Amino acid sequence: MELCFEAVELLGLDEAGPAACRSVLEDLAKNLRPVPPLEFKSFSDCSYLTCKALGLQIRLTTGKADVVFLYNESVEGFSRFEGTLPEGLQWSHHSKDVILMLGEPSDKYGGGRFRAVGISYETLGVDIQFKESSWEDQKNPIAFISVFHRLDPSHGLCELCGKRASFRCGLCKTKRYCSSDCQKRDWRKHQLECSGYQASLKCDDLLPRCQQASQKLT
Repeated sequence: MELCFEAVELLGLDEAGPAACRSVLEDLAKNLRPVPPLEFKSFSDCSYLTCKALGLQIRLTTGKADVVFLYNESVEGFSRFEGTLPEGLQWSHHSKDVILMLGEPSDKYGGGRFRAVGISYETLGVDIQFKESSWEDQKNPIAFISVFHRLDPSHGLCELCGKRASFRCGLCKTKRYCSSDCQKRDWRKHQLECSGYQASLKCDDLLPRCQQASQKLT
């Protein structure tokens, strides 16, 4: 069943609280047979409203929907979400297809032996989580897509040259750069305001003088 629904509609509701979100999911699920149940789980900092038969999960923070998760088939017991996917994505797309369509992501996460890889496009308001854990796998299928409010484009651009940023300063996690070259060229200025670097200097001040001298020499 094709769902006439886009995830961003939930984020755009004036009061997208639990009742409003539940009403939307119940309306989408009423044509399924049997009508699937909705699950609601609450935690200290957020809550989740889930309908696995629709392939939909909504995260609510401070009473409003801030992330909508769209699932592919057979991922964590979800059915495939049959509505419109953001940015022209299709469930048949693999990791290589996504990057060819959307360009280099603003962030990457996961990988290693046990963690599936994922990429983020913050200025598009989209995260894509893949099924497998290898960055070299260009045929990695999509597991689920997270939809959230888009960041202002200025938050996703290189601090030095204005190109699309691909990583952050590893110390303060805020300044963004498109390349290590831009980061190096900006370091003389950035180190004066980098909270992570300044904190490390304060820690050094607490070390014995002999240990400080050794660090400087090496």
